[in-house]
Amino acid sequence: MYLSTFLSIGALMTPILCLPTVSPPFPLQPRQNDSIAVQRAGGVLNPEAAAEANPRDNTATRVFSSTTIKSSDGRCLFIDPQAGDFRQNLIPVQLQDCDGSEGEKWDIITEGEHIDQEDAMLAVSTVTQGCLNFDPRRKAGDQVILFSCGGRADGGGKVTDSQEFAFKDGETSLQLSPLSEAETCLVADGAKLGSAGCSGGAAQSFTIG
Repeated sequence: MYLSTFLSIGALMTPILCLPTVSPPFPLQPRQNDSIAVQRAGGVLNPEAAAEANPRDNTATRVFSSTTIKSSDGRCLFIDPQAGDFRQNLIPVQLQDCDGSEGEKWDIITEGEHIDQEDAMLAVSTVTQGCLNFDPRRKAGDQVILFSCGGRADGGGKVTDSQEFAFKDGETSLQLSPLSEAETCLVADGAKLGSAGCSGGAAQSFTIG
């Protein structure tokens, strides 16, 4: 309902129309619970499921923290947190020109809940806490992915040798060879990581830091 009041000017009575206050039809600030789209299963990130699938191992020995892993031509291993599924699993591991972004940061772990071999390491994304994982069952071009450490999508896995890579303590130049496939090395293949038989070639050489 509209209300009227009157303003007295001399002998005149002038009506003034008072309009009701109306709230704006949209929020002035973005809502904090807005959904985040992901590219694989689920379509939308589930933060609770992602946190359960990729908890940080606070017992782990990190010989390098928030470091880079570079190919022989100086590009950085990189992950896009929105390129996986609703749990932040199945994220492709890519190569890009280094720009200092969070997706380029890795923790190198030699002891912890998800590693049980000597002379081995896990490469864990600092931003998602998922592990570098080699899965030859997947189609070519999509075998090197980020996956929940321990190998179970829900985070309930303990150890999988598809995430353990040969490593000598203190080394910074290495081949990325998963213990699950001892004769296989990861290889810089355009914008992604692929795999091939270990040959010692430049495309199979990587540097930590």
